[in-house]
Amino acid sequence: MPNNYFQFKQFRIEQDKCAMKVSTDSCIFGAIVSPENAQHILDIGTGTALLALMLAQKSVAQIDAVEIDESAFGQACQNVENSIWRSKIRVFREDIRIFAQKNDFLYDLIVSNPPFFVNSTKSENSQKNLARHTDSLSFLDLIEVVKKLLTKKGTFAIILPSPESLIFEKLAEENLLFMSEKYLILNQKGKKSHRMISFFKKNKENCIEKELIIKDGQNYTSDFIKLLESYYLFEK
Repeated sequence: MPNNYFQFKQFRIEQDKCAMKVSTDSCIFGAIVSPENAQHILDIGTGTALLALMLAQKSVAQIDAVEIDESAFGQACQNVENSIWRSKIRVFREDIRIFAQKNDFLYDLIVSNPPFFVNSTKSENSQKNLARHTDSLSFLDLIEVVKKLLTKKGTFAIILPSPESLIFEKLAEENLLFMSEKYLILNQKGKKSHRMISFFKKNKENCIEKELIIKDGQNYTSDFIKLLESYYLFEK
């Protein structure tokens, strides 16, 4: 059973009311995304508000976090309110498509750890289905939202399983969002990547490809430790 909370160096994530718990992949995502020069950030499907809080720790930006699920929204509000960055983060309970229709404000950086199971068996837990399946937010819907809310020179960052990432990349390019950078996330050296973190812009440019290996045998790699050292309470 996952713990009801996850303690970071500068904040704590309560997660007992949220279907999707803190995961290594989501922490990697939050650590890799750079909010450099971003004044306004949008977190789509914030869940526990993990990404919003990780970005708040390393930026001066104002952050809007949107969550459709009532329980997750309440948990996100709780985690933000209990943090030292409560004045920098606003949490909205709303369908992101409706949020985008009502909002003419533009963001320098948009991040999303979205529903990602395109063709898979659903759980009996409706809350978990909402958090993990694309029925609640299709890739095309997400792309349209990003195109509307992203500044001309802004960046959109997303984490997906590798197969779904290829589907998303194709759809994005067809709709004039172009990949500028991607990180392949591997559990072990020599294994296939299980997650991909992709960065998109409105203008096409050469795509940079990098990789992160999480473990060397039973131990975390030095690259992983360095990436998460500002957040994780690593055991000595």
